[in-house]
Amino acid sequence: MANIFKKLIPYQSPLEMLSEHAGLCSQASQIMKDAMDKYLTSQAVDEESRRIDELEDKADQIKVQLREIYGKLKWTYFNKTDFLDILHNVDTIIDLTDDVVKMLTMNRVENVSEEIKNDILRLADVVDKSVEHMSETVKRLRTIVESAFSQKEIKLEDESVAVVESEEHSSDKLGLLIGKKLFAKKNEMNAVDIMFLNSVVILLMRIEDRAKNVVERIRMITHS
Repeated sequence: MANIFKKLIPYQSPLEMLSEHAGLCSQASQIMKDAMDKYLTSQAVDEESRRIDELEDKADQIKVQLREIYGKLKWTYFNKTDFLDILHNVDTIIDLTDDVVKMLTMNRVENVSEEIKNDILRLADVVDKSVEHMSETVKRLRTIVESAFSQKEIKLEDESVAVVESEEHSSDKLGLLIGKKLFAKKNEMNAVDIMFLNSVVILLMRIEDRAKNVVERIRMITHS
């Protein structure tokens, strides 16, 4: 009998598991921000890379389980395509975060100005906050669903959307500014280091874009 109920009703709801996945993204993002600070002060970040690998492995397990569960569910609170799109973006966030820190283990840059270092740290902080807001919004989606889409909960979710959109705009501007400053140093820095740091900045901006995609998709669900 227990096996029958296990097949009919998963021990964890898909939204609970999605929230757990998003929480792993937020943890990884915090580690990535700390790794960036260490890297720019000429410290090794291999331990941070290992920790993010562990979080990514856990996230991958949740992703596989979610896809299996959602493929079997006969009834859901909203369109399966919407849910799987959110899952894809959340999963991409932790993948990109892992990519950033792995890149930091590959190359040691030289002659980076304090101004550029500070700008990169600011960008990492903005991205980390955006991922944190994304995670909170995913958790709030579960609350909204359990409240039968109450207007009070939806209003709180709208406020979170405004925060993420504001930070996404600032990360775009900051990322472009860093790129300009890097290429302006073409006569002072190694060209490989310039391209390397610019690639890291682009990855950070992509993480922010994915966080924004998640929040926008959730907003579409709660306002449909």
